[in-house]
Parts: sequence; C-alpha cells; structure tokens
Amino acid sequence: MNPRKIGQQHLAAGLSGLANLLLGASSLYWKALSDFSYITLLMYRVTLSSATLALLLLAFRRAGNFKNITSGLIFTHCAAATMIAFNWGAFIWSSLNGHLLESGLGYLLAPFISIGMGCLIYHEPITPRKMLSTIVALSSVVSLVLLSENLNHWTYLLIATTWGSYTYLKKTTSLDAVSGLFLETLFLSVLLTLATWAFNLTIIRPNESSYHNLLILLAGVVSVTPLLMFSFATNKIPLSVTGFLQFILPLTLFSIGIFSYEQTIPKLSLALLMTTAGILAILLA
Repeated sequence: MNPRKIGQQHLAAGLSGLANLLLGASSLYWKALSDFSYITLLMYRVTLSSATLALLLLAFRRAGNFKNITSGLIFTHCAAATMIAFNWGAFIWSSLNGHLLESGLGYLLAPFISIGMGCLIYHEPITPRKMLSTIVALSSVVSLVLLSENLNHWTYLLIATTWGSYTYLKKTTSLDAVSGLFLETLFLSVLLTLATWAFNLTIIRPNESSYHNLLILLAGVVSVTPLLMFSFATNKIPLSVTGFLQFILPLTLFSIGIFSYEQTIPKLSLALLMTTAGILAILLA
C-alpha cells in the first residue's frame, strides 16, 4: 500500500478516536446547561451548527460542491439528519437527567451495528481474533443490559440504532464532511422551524448570565467539531475500524458517569464493564 495512503488512514483513525472522545466529554457541556429544556438545547444545537458550517463553506469556498448534487445524495443526508436529530435529542436528555449508564450502553451497542454492516454490506475482512472478541464483547453488553436494574430502555436503544445507522449512511455519501453536515443541519433547521411554528413550542432565550450566553453560543462549535472529524474519517477507513474506534465514546461516558456525575453503578455491572473494556482493548490492538 502507498505510504501516503497509510499515513492518511492513520490520521483518519486518530481523528475518529478523538471525535469519539470529544463526543463523550460533551455530556459535561450539556449538563452545564441543565437550566434549559432538551428541546431548547436541540434547537440551539441545530441552528448554531448550521450557521457554523455555513461560515466554513464561505470561508473555504466550498459552496460549489453542491452544483452536481443528486436527489440520491439529498435523500441520504436527509435520512442521516433524521438519525442524528433523534440521537442528539436522546443524548442531551440523558446528559441533563444523569442517565449516563443508558447513554453509554447505547453508544456501546452502536459499534456492533457498524461492524456488522461493514462485514455484511461492504464485505470488509475481520480477523478471527477480532470476530471472537466482538462476540464475547457483545455477550458482555447484553449481560450488562439484562442484569442492570431500573434502566431506561428506550434511551440506549434509540441511541444505538440512530448512531449505528448514521455511521452507515455517512459511509455511503460522496460529499465532503463540511458540505454533508451543512446539508443535514440545514434540513433539520427547516424542520425545527416548522415544528416550532406548528406546535407553538417554547424556546427559552439565554438569561442575563454571560456564562450561559457564552455556553449557548458554543453549541455549534461543540457539536460540529467532533462530527467533522468523524465524517472526514468515516470515508477514509473501513467501516469495521470505525466501529471499533466508536467504543471510545461509551467508555468515556461511563468514566464521566462514575467520577463526575457520581452515578451509582451496581458492582456486577461495573465488573461487566471492566471485562468489556478489556476485550475492547484487544479489539483496538
């Protein structure tokens, strides 16, 4: 393989891993905005992300990328936008309400969807060691779900299916990361505007606190930065590798849940988490 291509793949893998770390850490950011409803935060997240991406398109003169856009690409990114909207909503809600265990479970299950799609649809090779480790890790996650009490099941199921589907859809597009994300956030901005008007939704404005105003203004950057890294990397590395790197996200969430949120996790669940983490270390080796 060309050394330059190998270097690009290593860079993409590094960006994908960093993106997952930042996505997990962003739960602390949304928790700091707990005075607002998750609907309000979702609205700010979508509109400010769209504005941030529009500025990037203008700054780097990428608007011409939409000249040859097809209806198929539009449909793909609208479907991806729908997935990320539900994912954002569930993630923000779980961050505000301290359900980091459910959120982490969702992102722990999502990579298995990506790995499965990579193998079944793109026929990406997977070594016997990684196949065995994947089966054992999935068994540990299922055991964790079955043995944990008082779980909010819809949260981790919604996060898992939407994030896994979003990863697959991003693999199928030919648009660059900035253009694709802009198309998605623009579509969501239009839908949210119509929903606000149709259902008379209340959007709370930032209060007089300069701290909250600054945090709200950062919503676009906080949302767009890791997704741009993730979108760039997805088209550069195999989908199965993307799936393996996604395990960084839930492990980050579990760590935050234990040490920052002081969320109580049963000893058996914690033991299963540590077992899964060990298996994932083998997967990423």
